[in-house]
Amino acid sequence: MRKLPPLNAIRAFEAVARRLSFADAGDELGVTATAISHQIRHLEAYLGFQLIERRPRQIALTPAGQELFPKLQMAFDTLGEAFAMLDKDVEQSLVRVTATYAFAERWLVPRLTGFFEQHPDIRVEVETDDAILDLRADRLDLAIRYGPQTAATEHAEVLFSDRFIPLRLASQPEADLQESRLLGFRWRNADMGGPVWEDWFKAAGEPFPAERMTRFSDESSAFNALDRGLGLLLSSSALADEGLQSGRYQQVPGPELLGFAFYLVRNPLSRNKQGVRVFTDWIREAAKES
Repeated sequence: MRKLPPLNAIRAFEAVARRLSFADAGDELGVTATAISHQIRHLEAYLGFQLIERRPRQIALTPAGQELFPKLQMAFDTLGEAFAMLDKDVEQSLVRVTATYAFAERWLVPRLTGFFEQHPDIRVEVETDDAILDLRADRLDLAIRYGPQTAATEHAEVLFSDRFIPLRLASQPEADLQESRLLGFRWRNADMGGPVWEDWFKAAGEPFPAERMTRFSDESSAFNALDRGLGLLLSSSALADEGLQSGRYQQVPGPELLGFAFYLVRNPLSRNKQGVRVFTDWIREAAKES
């Protein structure tokens, strides 16, 4: 008979080691950070050595914790695969995708009609969140993420890159850029250095009319403002594509700024799901047109 520490304590340690946060691990497991800390101490007392090094503002794994963590993660992945097989028929045809609100609304959803026409037997669930979700912990199959282009990996590939262009609502009269209200949004990761109106006016060799700037906390709100004719929006060409094709938007003449890359990230636990393979092939083809 196997002699194991309490399973709740093992589960708590695996979550903490993966997220390097008592609070985030607690949120994942539905308990408080204090409860997670108690579970870890209980496990350390059982084992007789320390797994977590507690620092004032962060935590780190001890050498023993670093050795134990990948083995536990592999074990939990194996358990996840075993339980997924219990509902194999449903799981095979169900694809869970996460993307930002703006990407889902402006790029993915307009193209899903074509996907369902080709594959009516595949179910798709779209989880919209501007935060980066943990595919394993949140039982997601695929993620569309955005950032600087890097080399592809086994579980991530570049779908396409974009550029940033100024847009106006086609039904609105043309206006001088120095007199128009400018719409923008705050980049969630400011360190990424995403294109902003200041960059566009610098590239155009014109003064930036800061007094006419209106910023929103997210891209979706900025697009809603554009749709209501509140001003001009500096937008990702990928997210504006459907509106440009339909004639709802028009590109304002001027510089085009380099953007970043949209990535397809795959959960390795979902690699054998039929629906995921079908959806992956479809989105690759759709991306070639962007």
